[in-house]
Amino acid sequence: MNSVDLVGKIASEIKLQEFAARAGGERRAKASFLMAVRRAGGRRTEGRPKADIIRVETWGTQARNLVKFNDKGSRVAVKGRIRGEFYNPDGGDRGGQLRTVVVAEEIVYLTPPAPDDTAAAKGAAKSR
Repeated sequence: MNSVDLVGKIASEIKLQEFAARAGGERRAKASFLMAVRRAGGRRTEGRPKADIIRVETWGTQARNLVKFNDKGSRVAVKGRIRGEFYNPDGGDRGGQLRTVVVAEEIVYLTPPAPDDTAAAKGAAKSR
């Protein structure tokens, strides 16, 4: 079984990539970011708990919404699977480095959205 559940903070800027549409479909989107996940029982380093840094990616509408509603430092819960691939910078078919990424199938936003000052101002203007 290939299943991963993580809770942590977005540790990098979220990178959104758009890809060409397939035969009349809409353009595909992929969002990728690094996620800091606190280690259980880990000692603190310089006053901060140790964390594992994990590469995460998600696709489609979920990718677009992630970029729209989250930023570096946002807390999220990720449910997905691990994908491992060999990457050879020389372009060869064999060897290279193993790169692993968590492919997020579900992302839950744990950081509440920032208050929208313009909405609050509009609501105050209506009540007058």
